[in-house]
Amino acid sequence: MLLARGVPKRKYTAVCKTTLADGRVIDELIVEEGWIIALGKEGLAGIFEQRIDFDPRIISSMEVVQVV
Repeated sequence: MLLARGVPKRKYTAVCKTTLADGRVIDELIVEEGWIIALGKEGLAGIFEQRIDFDPRIISSMEVVQVV
């Protein structure tokens, strides 16, 4: 999904607004080099651990808000 929206294949961090199949909207999903790392911008700095509470296969749409 991200490649189709112009995000490079490597060395990137993307902030995305994401809609899941169940209707849940995540305003700040953080994706780093293909991996979902956080559900908010607080995951962009420091060391942390956060459980991702959904299956990525149920993502129905993504809108790229920012790419770093």
